[in-house]
Amino acid sequence: MRPPSKDTLQSPGARLTLTMSAWFCAWGITTPFLPRWLEVERGLSGVEIGAVLASAQLVRIFTGPAIAAWADGFKDRRTPLRILIVATFAAYALFLLVAQGFWSLFFLCFACTTLGQAVGPLLEGAALRAGQDGRVPFGVARGIGSSFYILGNIGGGALVAAIGLIAVPVWTLGCLAIVLLAVTNLLSHDPAPEMGGGFRHRLKGGLAIARQPRFLLLFFGVGLILAGHAFYYGFSTIIWRAQGVPATTVGYLWAIGVAFEVALLFTLPRIERYLKPESLILIGGVASIVRWSGLAFAPTGAWLWPLQLLHALTFAPVHVGALRIIQRDAPEEHSLFLQTAHAALHGGILIGGAMLASGWLYDHVHAAGYWAMSALCVIGLLLMWRFRNATARAGEPARAA
Repeated sequence: MRPPSKDTLQSPGARLTLTMSAWFCAWGITTPFLPRWLEVERGLSGVEIGAVLASAQLVRIFTGPAIAAWADGFKDRRTPLRILIVATFAAYALFLLVAQGFWSLFFLCFACTTLGQAVGPLLEGAALRAGQDGRVPFGVARGIGSSFYILGNIGGGALVAAIGLIAVPVWTLGCLAIVLLAVTNLLSHDPAPEMGGGFRHRLKGGLAIARQPRFLLLFFGVGLILAGHAFYYGFSTIIWRAQGVPATTVGYLWAIGVAFEVALLFTLPRIERYLKPESLILIGGVASIVRWSGLAFAPTGAWLWPLQLLHALTFAPVHVGALRIIQRDAPEEHSLFLQTAHAALHGGILIGGAMLASGWLYDHVHAAGYWAMSALCVIGLLLMWRFRNATARAGEPARAA
């Protein structure tokens, strides 16, 4: 394999990849350690921690599209990204360094999460556009970003072990500072298509497209498949530890799933030559049903490893497939709005509701709660099959007037 050329390393895609990598690296420490930081450093109870962490999820379906409609009003797409990064850094600095007490932590975490969730679709949309020149395909950029998430897990964990939970604000704010420098100095001019009207006009136009039956099929089909991860994210570690699986093995199980996902993302440009985005989503849906059904039997030992390898299929192909369809089918001036609506639905209401239900399922049926996740994926797969057939009958992707 030849090393990338100087032209590739200096391309807009490479610069966006660096920005995304620092962004993902920040969350590599907050995902596993922020709950513990809230407990030890801020003295919150379990109920309070849950409320703080979930503060922005269920309203994301409203805040996400609203921020996207605001961002669509700029002629250079870098401008709203820069504003949001500055605001995100400031919100996290206040949250991690200043806030004390439940209510200040609650409202500042709401601000941090809302702003951070708005940045993700903007970065991914920029990477999709930059990848069209062929030098840094989106799958490669996203795979490198996921690799840095793993680096955040490992490096952040090592820093916690060395200096304690003070590592959480140090690591998070350090990575966000790199993102801030990158979006300020490295990103290339990214002109947005001309859009008439103000904020309300853009919001109304985006909602009109998002409510089209075919996009509703896409959003709910993909959203239900991805929401099937809720029980796994919330209770897989608890179940495995109760079954006697060592903590180190649990860590390896999580890591191998993400590692194979990264490997798939690196090969995705070749895969996409042969498979349409609809096919990627359908494959991910089938893999999700197999994975959650297998885990519903509460396996131990060798059976866990192949089920974890399926993580390479249950998230990345589904998510990337949805982004590709939006990029292909939606009018360019509304693509960011639809990407944000997709992220807000699956990452907000659907997975938030599934997570709430997962707590009840775990209390009553333990590992058998995975059957409910399989059921969600079956429904999502049926919706995507209907979407695929509708697209095939239409021949050409339907675009809004």
